[in-house]
Amino acid sequence: MKVKDYMLYLKNDKKENLLYLKDWHLRRMKPDHNFYEVPRIFASDWLNEFAMDTHDDDFMFVYIGPENSWTPLHCDVYSSYSWSVNIIGRKKWILFPPGEEDKLMDSFGNLPLLFNPEQSIDVKYFEIIQERGDAIFVPSGWHHEVYNVHDTISINHNFINGGNLGYLWKALEKNLLSVENEIEEFRDSPEFINQCQLILKSVFGMDYISFMTFVMHIGNKRIRQFTGEDYLNFQKYLFGKKHVIFDLHIVLKLLYQIQQHPLFESECPTSTMKENLLSIIKTIKTLLN
Repeated sequence: MKVKDYMLYLKNDKKENLLYLKDWHLRRMKPDHNFYEVPRIFASDWLNEFAMDTHDDDFMFVYIGPENSWTPLHCDVYSSYSWSVNIIGRKKWILFPPGEEDKLMDSFGNLPLLFNPEQSIDVKYFEIIQERGDAIFVPSGWHHEVYNVHDTISINHNFINGGNLGYLWKALEKNLLSVENEIEEFRDSPEFINQCQLILKSVFGMDYISFMTFVMHIGNKRIRQFTGEDYLNFQKYLFGKKHVIFDLHIVLKLLYQIQQHPLFESECPTSTMKENLLSIIKTIKTLLN
């Protein structure tokens, strides 16, 4: 459906079906045009910084939904942070602190589409009404579901930075372990590692190599920033020296963890990638000392 046809659908008072326009990459229409400004408090955004540097898919979305449309219970991609602002309309959010979602799972480990408080009286949750112009921040690992109380247009933005990169790594490790256990019978196959990575990327969106590439890219960029090069995030924000130093500490910590993972000694990363990772570790250690 074209967006113009969706707008005609929204104008129709009699809707046979509820259609929700979600995850619309509005910036793809005009990559050099800023349809909205990222607030300063959310400017440290490695995920979209990497996406823009590599001309990859961003994580900056527009959502347009009619009254009574909804998003089912879920946790955001990569266990990322997210922020959302209503342009018009009203939303109702139900958010669950990490771990509470376990109480909602069935015997197969599946979550319900929607939370029913009458069936789960011991579950801790927060219900929030988001009005026009309100911004809401969702921490890493918080499951949530969202209802459009009225016709609503919102900006939804996922991001990762030094504050939650560890959550991404733990989520990746957990998903990899799950994949390995799922095809355990093929562990002795020479293709086992590659197949696990292929499945991991399909179910999680990122594999060991793409995570390694992501962290190394940010590490190299922060090294250049530390030594005097300037980069504007979202064409507006310039990181200070203390911010860059903080990021370098986080990158160094994660690069050590990547290096200590059993996959590092496999043929999964190329010898060039391994050498580059060790070189970044050495450079960061020299700068921070």
